[in-house]
Amino acid sequence: MTSKTFKSLGIAVGMMTCVPSALAQSPQDSEAIQRRLDALQQQVQQLQQQLAEQRASQQADSVQTRQIAEENRSLLDEVGTPQFTGLVELGYTFNDWDEASKDTTGDVDFGKFILGMDGGEGPLSYSFQYRLYDDYNFLHHAWAAYQFSDNDSVKLGLFQTPFGNMDYGYLGWYGTLPYLAGFNDNQNAGVAWNHSQGAWDTSLAFFKSDQLGDENDHYGANPIGSSDQGNTEENQLAARIAYTFNQGTDYTTEVNLSAKGGQLYNNQTHESGDSWAVALGMDGSYGNWMTQLQATTYEFNAENPDESVSGISDNVIQIGAFNFNYLIPAEGEMYSASLAYSMDVDWGAIENLYFYNDFSYIDPADDYSAINGGFGDMDDPMLNDLGMKITAGRYYAWFDIVTNKNGLNYFGSPVDDGWHTSFQTHVGITY
Repeated sequence: MTSKTFKSLGIAVGMMTCVPSALAQSPQDSEAIQRRLDALQQQVQQLQQQLAEQRASQQADSVQTRQIAEENRSLLDEVGTPQFTGLVELGYTFNDWDEASKDTTGDVDFGKFILGMDGGEGPLSYSFQYRLYDDYNFLHHAWAAYQFSDNDSVKLGLFQTPFGNMDYGYLGWYGTLPYLAGFNDNQNAGVAWNHSQGAWDTSLAFFKSDQLGDENDHYGANPIGSSDQGNTEENQLAARIAYTFNQGTDYTTEVNLSAKGGQLYNNQTHESGDSWAVALGMDGSYGNWMTQLQATTYEFNAENPDESVSGISDNVIQIGAFNFNYLIPAEGEMYSASLAYSMDVDWGAIENLYFYNDFSYIDPADDYSAINGGFGDMDDPMLNDLGMKITAGRYYAWFDIVTNKNGLNYFGSPVDDGWHTSFQTHVGITY
């Protein structure tokens, strides 16, 4: 309603209030006054109709504005705002085999800094994570996915190989021998198709190369093309199928079978061998209890340079990760068993206690040593990680007792047929 309309309506109503006085003063002009009264009444009705129409128009505009706002909000929700995540961690380590560690009662060092980003738009989704350590850094993963049906999606980029128990293949902090050997939680570059329907999950992937480049500054162990032995995995296929019993309940058991294999190219001989691996896994969640079991059999058939040239035995394959190279049997079987218990508490800021134990074992097919270029025949490698995690909001602390026997010489632990122990604590904050 405009000011002009209100003014006209006011004049009309005012004139109507004056009509009785006019009738009293001039009865001779009653007919003329009646005509004026009828005209004024018609004008008032017209003005009232205009007012009703304007109010209806304003209400319609308001509804339309709300509809536009809701549509824009839905569009923004569909596009999605990228979710940034991260972590900063410090670590304390005491190694019973290290004289300097004994003299100083261990040492505190920078652990890692992680920056991640996740998001999506409609059927598209993506994930990215970069990690920085004390003297090296690398891209952990970077992929984009397209959900082209309720049950099917395609993923492209650097992502985890669908093999064995997912996501990590262990329940603690340190890991297991299958993880250190590259059979669990291993990121590679390629494309994958994933299908989920009911209790079934199926994945099929092709990886053009392992990791990105031939060096060892990456997450997840693979043969290292720049090493003395010079092997690198190329053109690999991986397939995994899993069935979950009692899906949708608090007591589930997943049974999975996976296989992978393909070309094993040697950068020194310029010849191609092959590699293959098969794993049978079980991942159980029973209320507060969790367990994982996995058996893996594998073989690397490498076209190595002569042992006298490389200084590396053909009974081993040289792999690497986290800026470190080490040796695993070229053929063998690996076993791992994990058990964990999660307990929510209300102890001030502390909200959860998590207890775990990861045990793993390697049975080499031939003579094997993790040192001396792989020459020799030492006892089978074994590794155990017993520990707990305390969570208080964004803050956390891991406490681990890591014991091993001939444990791949990983990060300097001796290989001498004896048991050695590392006490480790890692504290950090997530955001």
